[in-house]
Amino acid sequence: MPNLQHQLALASVVLMAASGLQAIADERSDREQTKRIEHLIELLASKNQPPTILGDAKRGEDQTIRFPKDYDRNLQVPVYLAVKELLAEDERAIDLLLSHEGDERYSLSVNSDTDYNVTVSAACNWIARQRLLAYEPELHVITRSQFGIYPPRSTESFATWWNNNKERGLAALQIEAIDATIKFMSTVDGATALPWHPEASRLPLAEFNSKRDANLKTLDAIRKYITATDKPYRTTTLDTASQCIFGLPWTGRRHNK
Repeated sequence: MPNLQHQLALASVVLMAASGLQAIADERSDREQTKRIEHLIELLASKNQPPTILGDAKRGEDQTIRFPKDYDRNLQVPVYLAVKELLAEDERAIDLLLSHEGDERYSLSVNSDTDYNVTVSAACNWIARQRLLAYEPELHVITRSQFGIYPPRSTESFATWWNNNKERGLAALQIEAIDATIKFMSTVDGATALPWHPEASRLPLAEFNSKRDANLKTLDAIRKYITATDKPYRTTTLDTASQCIFGLPWTGRRHNK
């Protein structure tokens, strides 16, 4: 019996030691992840100066970016790759991304219905949102009303909303977002829906309905993936059919010189 007690005590010490070593390993892993994410966020700061924006959307003018001759598109490659890597990090990265509020350094430019430049702070917020709304790049844009459905509109910032809801887990929040978008897509009427651009025409009704049905199938498939794996869905891009990161060496959108 004393020998058995000795063995049990020894086993307890071994388990405690293993638990302690695992805690140290987890802490080291967390520190390494934090360091990696902070480095990636630093790479979001472009070495280019922000290009000029012609026009003022607030005055109803067409807002267009004009890249100067010394704007080096190759210098945007590290920014672009940092975006992709940050989208691949797990949900713990969202807190770090949202902690970079107020970083006004130029990061990237966007070609959309209204062209605009993005600061590091705004890029971090955008990436964090895209971790939540990872399904959006997979959808056809049939109306500009399909954006901003989730999180529910309120006066609180996204950072505040995330802080109040993150304990439920990103996967659960993504399902809520998908359900809200499915509800919208199931009821939106192509005859009255706002076009994707204020100056664009509505899609022909048959095309609208076809793309809406495709969106519903995509949303259902992504929802099934999340529920089956209990893991958040990931996207590798911030681009959608209506907007894209601009000023890259390989971009297909070159009409802004």
